Amino acid sequence: MPARAFGCFLPPLHDPTINPYLALQQDIELCSLVEELGFAEIWLGEHHSSGWSTLSSPDLLIAAMARETHRIRFATGVIPLPYHHPLHVAERILLLDHLTNGRAILGCGTGTYVHDMEMIGVDPGAIRAHFRAALEVVLALIAGQAVDTSTQWFTAKKAVLQLRPVRGSIETVLASSLSDEAIELLTDTATTPTAHVVPPWGTIRPGLDADPISSLVQRVATYRNKAGDALVRCNVFVHICDSAAKGVDELMPGWSAQRRDLYRKVLGMPIPDSEVAHRRALEHLVDTGAFIVGDTATCTRRIGDLADRLGGPVALNFFVPGWLPHKETLNQLTAISHEVIPALHGACDGTAESMRLTSEQAGRQMKRRAELR
Repeated sequence: MPARAFGCFLPPLHDPTINPYLALQQDIELCSLVEELGFAEIWLGEHHSSGWSTLSSPDLLIAAMARETHRIRFATGVIPLPYHHPLHVAERILLLDHLTNGRAILGCGTGTYVHDMEMIGVDPGAIRAHFRAALEVVLALIAGQAVDTSTQWFTAKKAVLQLRPVRGSIETVLASSLSDEAIELLTDTATTPTAHVVPPWGTIRPGLDADPISSLVQRVATYRNKAGDALVRCNVFVHICDSAAKGVDELMPGWSAQRRDLYRKVLGMPIPDSEVAHRRALEHLVDTGAFIVGDTATCTRRIGDLADRLGGPVALNFFVPGWLPHKETLNQLTAISHEVIPALHGACDGTAESMRLTSEQAGRQMKRRAELR
């Protein structure tokens, strides 16, 4: 992967007022468009409750999209390892690896919804230890090792996979806060992180984190001090519009509805429920650069600045949280692909330099002609 790559992160969220069948068809349309637009990868998430989180099996959606696409890489974003037997996780990602001809990325996490855990008897208090034990087994199986182990959560008896990775290995990425404990796990398992610039709900209260970008940059630097020049993925929200103020107005209906109806009412998060509080939180995130909102030039500059500050090889995945109507979401991704990413790669630098040089030469020629008269 190049020093800078760009993809999309699609959480498993669907507005519960929309027909679930239609919502999944919209996901498929979005995946197809992302392939056409040239993005490097797309991440598809997994949840099992809340009424909003109706994508329960990202590997099934990836399998459905495998025959419709040819280039883009697909990542499970993420599979909560404590919810599944590690043998089955390893088997499914190997099958996806073959169905996609080596385009599958295994994204893993602990899981976040307590009700998801309670429905299947997973102890939220033991989730981190459970996750680490399952991850070690998954990695060993993918590497072709036979596993014989028994934990308080699962048993594997002479477990071995029948398939091997198409290209010799499968990239494994962990959803990570990049805390000290998380960095230790990443380095111990030789995996790489994916992190949100800010959490999916943005911030609980306006101004709670005065400088989220600096906090992220510091955590990434701490990780790279231990892991070397490893690839880091970051999920960042970008919205192209005439101005930051207009962007806030365009985002407010979907942003405030999701914060209120999902995170506050269903998941019980202590988010203040007033339009003023929601707007101030959104404005704070835009002002600090945690959400990148503005015209094309502003978005291009801020994305470039973020990548520069993160340093090293970095993949920025554009977060698609469903705050906008579906068609507008597709238009945003198209604008990012056609206007922002080419500018970040310097696509027009050659023509601009040619115009400058031609203009200078023309000026010199006109001066000579005037002197000869």
